Amino acid sequence: MAISTKEGPTQFSLNTGTDLERRLAQIVQEDIQRGIQYLNHDQADRAVQAFKLAREKANGHAVITDVITHNLLTAYRQHVERILRTDDHTRANPFIREAAELRIQGPMKDDDAFRGKFADTFKNLGMDLYYARQYEPALFFFRKAIEVEPCPSYYVDLTNALAFVKTPARLVDYTREYTPEELGRHIFIACSPKSGSTFLKNLLVNLTGFKDMFSVYAGLQNEHDLDLPQMIKFGKDNTVTQQHSRASEANIQMMQAFGIRPVILVRDIYDSLLSLVDFYSQGFTFSTFFNKEDFLSFSHDKKLDLLIEFAIPWYFQFVASWQRAEAEGRLEMMWLTYEEMIADKPAAVKKLLGYYGMAVPDDAIEDRIRFIEGDSERNRFNKGIAGRGKSGVSDRHKARIRELAEYFPSADFSCIGV
Repeated sequence: MAISTKEGPTQFSLNTGTDLERRLAQIVQEDIQRGIQYLNHDQADRAVQAFKLAREKANGHAVITDVITHNLLTAYRQHVERILRTDDHTRANPFIREAAELRIQGPMKDDDAFRGKFADTFKNLGMDLYYARQYEPALFFFRKAIEVEPCPSYYVDLTNALAFVKTPARLVDYTREYTPEELGRHIFIACSPKSGSTFLKNLLVNLTGFKDMFSVYAGLQNEHDLDLPQMIKFGKDNTVTQQHSRASEANIQMMQAFGIRPVILVRDIYDSLLSLVDFYSQGFTFSTFFNKEDFLSFSHDKKLDLLIEFAIPWYFQFVASWQRAEAEGRLEMMWLTYEEMIADKPAAVKKLLGYYGMAVPDDAIEDRIRFIEGDSERNRFNKGIAGRGKSGVSDRHKARIRELAEYFPSADFSCIGV
């Protein structure tokens, strides 16, 4: 039996396959063709009945039943989409429930093209519901699509639906290779730049023996959003991660699924500004979109102007996003400031480890701090001084920073000195 999986209903021919398959195909062919004609004439309700009758006649034969099931799903999708164009969306509920029960049960689940087409139909039904603002059933069908075929493009729709429904993402949304009980322990430092995060990460890796995991597609100018392939690959490992990640929907959802409870590391905004100037003036503009020669030719004041307009807004978005995620109960998190860490490093590290349910002797923490501090090149401490921004940033620049902060009236920026 030859299977055709072009766009639309699935068709098969009668000239191949076993004698039993050909006889069954002949029996159901009339019903299938009638159902396809109904679909082509926008009569999906009649197509549903035709494909249901064909399934009964197929008598459970695996391949034929899989083909008919996809056609039935296609008919349900077309019928639901038509109902959703009306004012009474509730009329679609019985058909949505019946479509939700459909699955590939026979050998066609091993056919990549067929499986992809089946998953696409679930996804398209989800999109119809999404555009009709039926977000919970839309989420259900996006998950069904991923269950059939975890196509990367489906995660865009999953993320959008979860953003409206606000229910936590699940590990099974992203991988079926292991269960939540098999997840490793993940220490995750979501940090603003120049907040001592590299030092803290190196210290924690050294103390715990956990894997150093940088979960991004690439660094440098890229936003440090969590990278799903990395998360899946290292999800079962014990890891320490340090990333400049905002609380975007995708990041929140992946953290929920992989059991990540982040530490949010922040620093006084004026100190951060001076540290950024030092960092980029030393030649590290390759991690920005600033031209190195242009940046180095600017006066100190112009460098500050540039960073205040193009870098400092990210800091406000960073803090505001994590505060909103915490207020909405999306994730459990712990806040830590650079100033707290610098004032008493052993106490700050002990507090952080306690948050993750880990205990390390005080003398071991102090010993490892001395060791890590000896490697200044890897830790990237410029000055390691708290409070220099008070005198090093002019009143004009401070006023502009406060003005930018006013665009986030619901956020509390006292943790970064504003």
